[in-house]
Amino acid sequence: MPFKKKKFRTKLEARLDDLASQTEELRQQVVDRAPGVRDQLVDMLPDKDQLRDLRDDLFERLPDGVADKVPDKVKPKKKRSKLKRVAFLGILTGAGAAAVAAVKGRTNTPPPPPEPFPAPPKPTAPADVTPPKPAKKAPAKKP
Repeated sequence: MPFKKKKFRTKLEARLDDLASQTEELRQQVVDRAPGVRDQLVDMLPDKDQLRDLRDDLFERLPDGVADKVPDKVKPKKKRSKLKRVAFLGILTGAGAAAVAAVKGRTNTPPPPPEPFPAPPKPTAPADVTPPKPAKKAPAKKP
């Protein structure tokens, strides 16, 4: 028997029980906090597009000899440039707007008829062009 004294054994068992209960409490705290920690970690992870961009950047930095030895399924795919995507979306949006405008134009009332040109002014008799006579000055009063 390794333990000859009962007091020592009971003290060790009591400490072991305390450690077991503390461990159980810590396990419960971890279980309670796990969803929040998981969500925080998931939020910090880059999304799929960011990972692809990182992969493409890393592939471009590889020396030519190494890049040739990389398997084809790992190599980045040639994708359309962002400018082409934006241009395509612009064209698509413009076509949609034109179609909507054409449909609205058909359903609205016809445009009003154009206004006729105004009639030219009638000629009038020439006005008297004689200059006006200067007004007479009143004689100055002497003091």
